[in-house]
Amino acid sequence: MDAGMVDFGKKSGLAEAAALSSARPDEPSIVDEIRLLIAAARQSAEAELAYQSARAKLLVKATAWIAGGGALALALLFFVLMALVVGLLLALAPMLGPWGALGAVVGGLLIATLMAGLVAWHGLRKFIALLRDGKDPA
Repeated sequence: MDAGMVDFGKKSGLAEAAALSSARPDEPSIVDEIRLLIAAARQSAEAELAYQSARAKLLVKATAWIAGGGALALALLFFVLMALVVGLLLALAPMLGPWGALGAVVGGLLIATLMAGLVAWHGLRKFIALLRDGKDPA
């Protein structure tokens, strides 16, 4: 064996060369794959958290708009009904007199209230019956 060859073996590290030749440079090791998998899972979790956070913010904003719009609609409906009552009083006063118009409007409102109450009472009875035994009483 030549002295140059012996020196070459010592300088290049034959054991390292053998290890490098057995490991394929194009395939990552299991440890590298696990690290990549953990990084991908972390990135996916962060993206999902950011997405759900954005959805929650939009939901809060939409809920505020819905609640505000609903409250305004109910307030305006109240004023519409008040205008209807006052208009009925003014329209019926020449025909029935002021007290007759008041009686007619109050009587009509009481009948409408009674009918709405009966509808609500019927619905409540059905709901309670469903909660008790799961059967519809009607």
